[in-house]
Amino acid sequence: MGLFLSTAFGFPTVLFTPLLIVVLGYWIFVIVGAADTETLDSVDAEGHATGLSAFLSRAGMGRVPVTVALTMLVSVAWFVSMMGSIVTSLVGTTSTPLLYALGAVVLLIALVAAWAVTSGLVMGLQRFLPKRGGGSKHELVGRTCLIRIGEAHETFGQAEITTAGGAAISIPVRTTGGEVLPVGSTALIFDHQQEDDVFLVTAFDPALDPGQSA
Repeated sequence: MGLFLSTAFGFPTVLFTPLLIVVLGYWIFVIVGAADTETLDSVDAEGHATGLSAFLSRAGMGRVPVTVALTMLVSVAWFVSMMGSIVTSLVGTTSTPLLYALGAVVLLIALVAAWAVTSGLVMGLQRFLPKRGGGSKHELVGRTCLIRIGEAHETFGQAEITTAGGAAISIPVRTTGGEVLPVGSTALIFDHQQEDDVFLVTAFDPALDPGQSA
């Protein structure tokens, strides 16, 4: 336990440990329904990625939500840094300059590995992921989805929908007029608000259209 803590809070792993704690906390909020998986995603009026979304897209990680890409980056960087720090600790030197030099090398390797692994995973999964463009999102209007992760209301909602290719994806949804949809209920997507990048939904009885699947 002592080795774990000293490594996790020693250079260079200490640069990633706080980020990992934030990431874990964020996903806990997502699970309990207090946060959205696409919180950091941003697009302009034409549906093009902007800000951090655009940066990650240029880096080969634009086919997944920003929060997912950042989670993978931080997790891989932290793990590689931990392993590298443990290996370099076996050198047994007490020279501070040498320790920082080894730490810098481990930091560089961790950053490169994080980018390579994350972009590689995203690129490998491209065939299963829907296009993250404005046009493809409007194609979901008129379809049904299943409310996930807590209730859906005017300020928060997360739903699951199956694409034409058979992949299940998560989308941010909102209701109107004070409507609240419980988790597990079926909802009808009737509009897409491009400025907020959310789908507007309302209650839907699947018995009314048994031929349509979410």
